[in-house]
Order: sequence, then structure tokens, then C-alpha cells
Amino acid sequence: MTQTQMMSFQQDMSVFPKSQFKDYPDVLNVQQTAELLSVCKNSIYKLLREQSLPYRRIGSAIRIRKKDVLLFMEGKN
Repeated sequence: MTQTQMMSFQQDMSVFPKSQFKDYPDVLNVQQTAELLSVCKNSIYKLLREQSLPYRRIGSAIRIRKKDVLLFMEGKN
């Protein structure tokens, strides 16, 4: 994702209703993150590869903090 595409995505997401976040756990998997951002899992993997969205590996599982998703959407990461 180019810098311009990322900025456009974050601007589009800034109007996303944050109340929907309360239905998700504090730590998300890739599928939940994709659902939350209304994108496909491949888009999330791309953001992770580009280090645009912080994550942790627990064994082979990828986990993303909900807090980091909110910061990403606000363009603060």
C-alpha cells in the first residue's frame, strides 16, 4: 500500500463508528481485524508486512491489539 493509499484509507476510516469496536476483544486475530476494517485478510497481511500496523506472534498465530487498530485508523501510528 502506498503512502497516499494509506492516508486515503485512514481518512475514510476516520468516520467509522467506533461504537462497533466494543463488540470485539482487546486482542484481535487477522480475521477479526479484517472484519473490523471492512477489508479482506490479504489487506491486513499487507499492512502487517509493511509494518503499518503493529502485531505480535504467539506461536504461529498473529495477534493485533484493538488499541493499535484505533491508532492506525486515526493515523497516529
